[in-house]
Amino acid sequence: MIDCPACHQTNPLGATFCIYCGDVLPDSTPDSAPASADGTVPGVPMSGALHPNLTPGSASLTTGHIVDGKYSIDSILGEGGMGVVYLATDIHTNVPVVVKAIRSEYAHREEFRNRILAEGRALARIDHQNVVRLNAVVVEPDGLFLVMQYIDGESLDKTISRYVAQQTPMPVPLVLKIFHQVLDGVGAAHAEGVIHRDLKPANILIRRRDAVAKVTDFGIAKAEEDIQAGRGQTKGIIGSLLYMAPEQIKGLRDLDNRVDIYGLGILLYEMLVGRVPFDAPSEFEIMKLHLEAEIPLISRMRSDVPAYLDTAIHRACAKNREDRFTTTAEMAAALQADSTLRGPSHDDSASAYPVGLASPMGRPGPAFDPPARTVTAESAEFEQPKGRSPLFWIVLSLSLFLLGAGAVFGAAYGGLFSPKPPKRRTSPTTSAPWVPPTPSVSQMPSAAVTPPVAPPAATPVAPVVNPLETLVGSWKSDTGRVYDAVMSGRALEFRIHDARGMEQDGYVTGEERFVLEAIEGQPTVFSVKDKIRPALPADLSYDLTRSRSSCQEVRTELNGKPLRARFDGARLTVEVVKLAPDRSMFLREGSKVNGCVRLREAKASMLQSTLVRP
Repeated sequence: MIDCPACHQTNPLGATFCIYCGDVLPDSTPDSAPASADGTVPGVPMSGALHPNLTPGSASLTTGHIVDGKYSIDSILGEGGMGVVYLATDIHTNVPVVVKAIRSEYAHREEFRNRILAEGRALARIDHQNVVRLNAVVVEPDGLFLVMQYIDGESLDKTISRYVAQQTPMPVPLVLKIFHQVLDGVGAAHAEGVIHRDLKPANILIRRRDAVAKVTDFGIAKAEEDIQAGRGQTKGIIGSLLYMAPEQIKGLRDLDNRVDIYGLGILLYEMLVGRVPFDAPSEFEIMKLHLEAEIPLISRMRSDVPAYLDTAIHRACAKNREDRFTTTAEMAAALQADSTLRGPSHDDSASAYPVGLASPMGRPGPAFDPPARTVTAESAEFEQPKGRSPLFWIVLSLSLFLLGAGAVFGAAYGGLFSPKPPKRRTSPTTSAPWVPPTPSVSQMPSAAVTPPVAPPAATPVAPVVNPLETLVGSWKSDTGRVYDAVMSGRALEFRIHDARGMEQDGYVTGEERFVLEAIEGQPTVFSVKDKIRPALPADLSYDLTRSRSSCQEVRTELNGKPLRARFDGARLTVEVVKLAPDRSMFLREGSKVNGCVRLREAKASMLQSTLVRP
């Protein structure tokens, strides 16, 4: 037996990594042991079981190494806490791809491996032009790899830094053109039940040839149903502190799409101003600003920024998530107050990006210039408020402790491949002239100050009543199933009242079966978001702890026809989708289904379900 030097737990003889903490164990292979061992302790590689290029503590692959029989490694693009990112070429199509290799000490730990595979299946469902595509999850005896779409361009943080270095603000039309694409990409992830949780400029790529924005690095993303149910939780506070929602800082477990809405508000602010709204010399001070300081008004810094943008950002970054936009589509609508600010057409926008940009992926073109120097804004002043209760400081101190603990765990698990950030510059630097000095806490509008509002309408408008509110309560379907209709923001969720009899289909009590949203001008017709889980053959059953993320499809249309619900005053008729997947689409262990693949390719048909009040 071998004692781990890190956690002091006892491990089986011959283990290379600790089965409890993953730390490298002292070499204890007997001299008579074979050069290669066939057996392994579950989740732990034995001596000689690793590929020669995979040494403990690294995921290094040599140039020319072939992954999955078709991806040839070209060069290293970057390295993060949990793996190494490579530029590779598909030898069959000659198309460049990005291969993210999980470090061997994590790839061989069962809990990490299973979670990465589950998240990979969830992300594979996102098929949108504004999201970097996940091509494949590769499982080999000597490693675990994610194969991603390669984007030739630059990350948004470099774009912002270049404008700051030139002492010029990003034009409002360009900001909105990029931001609307980011909203579309994040919205596509939300539609598939995936929350990003780490939105920031470094995770937005701008493609060189057409200026298309793509959201990337879902390394700490979580499927929404897993978060709501408390599954798949990482320890500590995960995410980038400068963009983190208050509920993340507080360590709440029931996170939802609105953490991304908050991050999007911070992102939009930074694009317009050139720096984030909340910054300070220490993590503790930044956390405090997110918890209680109001967003400064951009229109007071830039005369060309309309007031409605301040209003949208203020709502997106509300401290109470109930006050934020509930969806990216709702935020996008709020940003269309003046269509003249939407920016140039798709074809004209490419000229807004100089061809001499530095590629974030390491494959420079002939016209590349050196990357522009990043100019940081002056650190925010910090003023400790008076009169806080002891509980406030206990909560903040605990959050700070969790942040430190989460930094270690997050670097290894949460931020899979994000490059390690440079140390914060504590000495102030000169901001670009167009950006005024960062307000201190005392200069920021307090919670008592009325938030910015959009210009008043020309004529008074009566408040709009959401017709869905009249449908709140209990409903019974024509098959006898009972649902609880509950408002969530502007949407109406139909939750399963009692899942008895639905276990074979993998549903649980309280789970959303479908969601209705209002359609402007149609008070009795609603759009439908169907959260369908396919029925299994009689000889199979779901492993709910492992299959919930990848075995659920979210459909809003079928064959181009939107799903609709109609209310005639007594009956609610809802269009839903029925899936008939092949058995090959179920990942099984014996009779248990622990995952699903290619459900988008499954045969689908439309059904109508009629609900009445019980």
